[in-house]
Amino acid sequence: MNIRIGGASAALAVLLTAALAGPAHADDHDTRPAGYRTATAAGPVHGFETKGDYVHFSHTVSNTINAHGWWKKYDGPATHAKITIWLQVKSGSGWKTLDKGVKTVPSGGGSNKRAVANWKCTNLIAKNHFRTVVDADIVGYPDGASKLTTKTQTLYCGL
Repeated sequence: MNIRIGGASAALAVLLTAALAGPAHADDHDTRPAGYRTATAAGPVHGFETKGDYVHFSHTVSNTINAHGWWKKYDGPATHAKITIWLQVKSGSGWKTLDKGVKTVPSGGGSNKRAVANWKCTNLIAKNHFRTVVDADIVGYPDGASKLTTKTQTLYCGL
């Protein structure tokens, strides 16, 4: 059996690309993962997801909190992303950055494929609210300004 791919397939590809690049609306039934973004170049749409874990106590350094940021590639030719992670504490009505980590990594996560931000607690009595903001900038491809903000964690970690 021979399969022909012609103008109709090309038109369908253009329509699908335009649909994926459009903004998401609250009433859309978008099955892409939360944090999924697209990076556009002179060609096709490239999908990836910005990922990050919650602020938590370090398993290797006592009295220290940390968090990690990474990216997951879904398609496209990109091989690396510059990950920036900000560890923040609630301060009044806003957020104050305690530490910033930056690392260029391949897709995937894991100890050598992520950026880290950490903070040494002055005591374990004072209770504070922490979160992280993670940005993945795909190397060689422009993308939007959206960032991942993790859920706030309440930890006994004095500043």
